[in-house]
Amino acid sequence: MNILDEIHKFDDSKDVTDAWTPPSSWYIEKEFMNLEYEKIFKAEWMFADFVHHLKKDGDYTTGKTANRPYVIVKDQGVIKAYYNVCSHHGTCVAKGSGNTDKLVCPYHGWVYNLEGRLRKIPKAGSIQEIHSKGLNLKEIPLQVVGPFIFLWLGNGNPKEFSKDLLEHFNRNHYSNLNFQKRVTYEINCNWKVFVDNYLDGGYHVPHMHPGLTTQLNLESYYTEIYQNWSLQKCLADKREAVEAEVQGRVEGEAEYTWMYPNFMVNRYGDWMDTNIAVPLSPNKTLIVFDYFHTSRPYDIEASLKASDKVQLEDMEICDMVQEGLNSGIYVQGVYAPQFEKPMYEFHKLLKASFLR
Repeated sequence: MNILDEIHKFDDSKDVTDAWTPPSSWYIEKEFMNLEYEKIFKAEWMFADFVHHLKKDGDYTTGKTANRPYVIVKDQGVIKAYYNVCSHHGTCVAKGSGNTDKLVCPYHGWVYNLEGRLRKIPKAGSIQEIHSKGLNLKEIPLQVVGPFIFLWLGNGNPKEFSKDLLEHFNRNHYSNLNFQKRVTYEINCNWKVFVDNYLDGGYHVPHMHPGLTTQLNLESYYTEIYQNWSLQKCLADKREAVEAEVQGRVEGEAEYTWMYPNFMVNRYGDWMDTNIAVPLSPNKTLIVFDYFHTSRPYDIEASLKASDKVQLEDMEICDMVQEGLNSGIYVQGVYAPQFEKPMYEFHKLLKASFLR
């Protein structure tokens, strides 16, 4: 496979009414996943965690994106991030989350303070004298936006965070939201299949989500497309819900924000949930949902159950899409122009990333 030829099979110069989707190779070949790690996940601001996980000095949390492990800490009221890699032999210096006054490598006991500085090397002899020679933890550029923490995991200087996206996130009210639950799903599809499904402008909703459909006025569905993010909105429907467990779940307006490449924020009624699509292999993706709710009295468990049903419906169809992509029968498809402009813009961003 010539990867450059496969990239150029997607012609992003056409109007969405005439355009073909990317070829199936983008979704099934390991070479594309390797390219995505370098050209996308290490070249964009990536969602990493939430501010509420770092309430006190010494709080820390860990994660990994594109094979780059990180640790985020709070020190003297400031949130910082470092690569979770000891300078001695590369061991991760922290696991999970917790509270600490130092980061200690479990392998040989090298000690770093919360500023990332190497402070102690047990029985090091003369090596103690070279601790200042580039052996500190490597700091990661970090940006806090509302309750969200984003990291720049690339080798170069971080690009400016999108100003209109900053304004959009800052217009939302997060202070009255309380964390409820994290739910994870492992699905048998490429991460881009999940994002495509999210960005189809509600096209699949009446076919895949009968319960959710009763809560939405799909005639009001509209999208706004920006430089590296998009917004989908839909008014809630006042009709009585078919399923009792979803009654009242969506009130006023549902708002779905997507940030390139794989971070999504959903606001509806008293709820907010975020989801991120983490690639595990060309055919497998980890989806992480975090749910937040206001303090208003509500049947939380019933609503989470309703959400789980919607997610399982999406997982099933995404798995089925991947089966078709893997078949060798499907090569390229087309767009439904009335709905799928956000998806087309996503694909344009992918191509631009691959070629930079």
